[in-house]
Amino acid sequence: MTDTERQRKLFGRKRKFRLNPAHKIVLGFFFVILAGAFVLCLPVSSRSGEWMNFLDAIFTATSAVSTTGLVVVGDTATYFGAFGQAVLLILIQFGGVGFMCITTLIMMLLRRKITISDRMVMQAEFNQTDNRGMVRLGRNIMLVTLGIEGIGFLLLLYPFVERNGGIGVWQALFTSVSAFCNAGFDVMGVTQGAGTSLMGFAGNVTVNLSVSFLIIAGGFGFTVLMDIGRKKGDFRKFTYHTKIVIITSFVLIVIGWLFYFGAEYYGQAMSGMTAGDKLLASFFQSVSPRSAGFATIEQSNMTSASKFMTMLLMFVGASPGSTGGGIRTTTLAIIILVSIAGIRGNDEVTVFKRKISSRNSRKAVGVFVASLLAVILATLILLITEEGHAAPETLTFENVLFETISAYTTAGLSCGITGTLSIPGKIIMSLLMFFGRVGMVTIGLMFLHKKGIDDRITYPEVDLMIG
Repeated sequence: MTDTERQRKLFGRKRKFRLNPAHKIVLGFFFVILAGAFVLCLPVSSRSGEWMNFLDAIFTATSAVSTTGLVVVGDTATYFGAFGQAVLLILIQFGGVGFMCITTLIMMLLRRKITISDRMVMQAEFNQTDNRGMVRLGRNIMLVTLGIEGIGFLLLLYPFVERNGGIGVWQALFTSVSAFCNAGFDVMGVTQGAGTSLMGFAGNVTVNLSVSFLIIAGGFGFTVLMDIGRKKGDFRKFTYHTKIVIITSFVLIVIGWLFYFGAEYYGQAMSGMTAGDKLLASFFQSVSPRSAGFATIEQSNMTSASKFMTMLLMFVGASPGSTGGGIRTTTLAIIILVSIAGIRGNDEVTVFKRKISSRNSRKAVGVFVASLLAVILATLILLITEEGHAAPETLTFENVLFETISAYTTAGLSCGITGTLSIPGKIIMSLLMFFGRVGMVTIGLMFLHKKGIDDRITYPEVDLMIG
């Protein structure tokens, strides 16, 4: 009897290939991007009434669905007309709350049955441990999303209308949705200047704090927001996941805030600002890289130290089950805890008097390493493909690394390289944004295989020299 026959006898015949939830998530996002790109190509989407280059449309649709905010057409508001901007807003909303959540809502409105398969896809998409209550979760997510975006719209309405007139109503709505979904797209170009993001409101406390509130809320994740609501803000009653997310996010914001204030106080990026405006701009700059992509200061004018800090904050990103990207706050927390336990020689990783499972530890390390490799590989490729497509002073290692991290973590901040990308560069960046939105865990689940003989064998341990 051959080895193949023996394995079939032990574990049964090989089943036909079936789509698992991870495949459905990837395909779902892919088809939403494809449909969005097709609509954005149409002459009705642009202000000029001309057809858009399909690769640029793919890039833009990917940027919207992945809630990144990078653009290759110069400026969103000046290139796209009202219809095109509305399409982008829909794509951002799809990407922010997840296509499966909106699909489920539509099926509920049409009184269609939500199958077990649909629930499993939602479970995978929102990183839940159980598929029970998925329909209720989807409904709650939409209610939370619309509620917070509505509050953001009302907060931004007065300052935007006061500054820009009637068009400020649309700008307030678009910015609120884009900020909560951590997308970074803005439609300020027609009134504030192309590519200026929120720089025209750098000293406006209402706009800065309102957009920061939306970014932080979207970055917390729906599970955390609903836990905070259920427990009425009582930190002691929060789940351990919520506690870790809040503490990690708070520490990162404070560290970034103090760092930017010190590093940029006499820098070019904040030149001409008062001390109070610099403090406000530093706070916003600490919040925005966590996958949002809005800016109140010119990123390319920052010091090298500030750019590096921004890269670190972008790489961490938001939290699991949120509208943002990055390796996630919980991954960073577990990596730090694993490192501390390893240095101390502890066999167990603990937090809040609870043990973190070895499965979670392995997953965190896997996500961190896979993300790091993706950024390194993309940076190497772009350094080769973009030679001659950008000005030598712009195409530096620092700026290329900044751009790739921004794309992979769906942050959307830019040092000016995206607009000059070559065809291979646009493809690489689109793939980075797509993988960043779907997530390395989902990508890994796509390649799960049925356990064979080798996977069921326990091998003897071996000790290696470390450090």
